[in-house]
Amino acid sequence: MNERIPLPWSRSCYVCGEANPDGFRARSFKVGERIELPFVAEKRFAGWNQVIHGGIIATLLDEVMTWAAILGSDKPCFAAEFTVRLLKPLPPKTHCVAVARMVSGRRRVFDTESWIKDEAGTVYARGSGRYMPVPLEQTKHLRQDFVRDEHCLQLDGIFGS
Repeated sequence: MNERIPLPWSRSCYVCGEANPDGFRARSFKVGERIELPFVAEKRFAGWNQVIHGGIIATLLDEVMTWAAILGSDKPCFAAEFTVRLLKPLPPKTHCVAVARMVSGRRRVFDTESWIKDEAGTVYARGSGRYMPVPLEQTKHLRQDFVRDEHCLQLDGIFGS
C-alpha cells in the first residue's frame, strides 16, 4: 500500500484555504502517483433536487488535477482547460474521494485525468484537463499564500522557499 502524504494548503483557496470561510477547507494527499482528496459534500453545495452542484464537482476535480500536474511536472501549474463528465447524481453527505493523476507531460502542457468515487467504488464524475506552468512573476504570490507545515510534503523545490 502506498504511503498517504499530506500536501500543503493555502490560506485563500476555495477548496483547501484555511482562511476561506465559504470553502471546503479540504486536504489533499499524495498517494503513490495519484492525488486524493477525501470529502463529504455538504447540503449547502446542493443545487435543485438535492444533488451536489456540477460546478462544485468540477471545482474539486480541478483541485486534484492541478496537484497532479504540479507534482508530475515539478512546476507550479494552473488549468488551461478541463472537462468534466457527470455520470451520476451525487447526493449530499456522501463520503467520497476525488482522485487525479498526470497522464502525460511536455515542456509546457501537462495532461491529467480525474474521477470522484464513493466508499463503495461508485464513480460519480470523471474529468480530464490540460495544465500549464504558472508564469514566473506569479509564483511569489503563490508561495506566500501557502501554509507551511512540517507534516506536509515540502515543495520548496517547486515553489521556492
